[in-house]
Amino acid sequence: MRKIVLCLGLISFLMISACEKKVEKTTETIETNTVVKETDTVVAEPTETDGTSVKIDSNGVDIKGKSVDIEVKK
Repeated sequence: MRKIVLCLGLISFLMISACEKKVEKTTETIETNTVVKETDTVVAEPTETDGTSVKIDSNGVDIKGKSVDIEVKK
């Protein structure tokens, strides 16, 4: 008797859960157009100037240039 009641209860639960209202989700698709414009790129090459160059590393400071005046202040 108990098995029959449990089986009927389980079957009725499955029937109710299967008959739920299912809501369909709609998704909107948005079309996007990308415009690619080809441009000519000009690569600027570095030009050497007659300025002063400063190089700092673990050995100290190396300064090169035409007129270099160095003042060391503490």
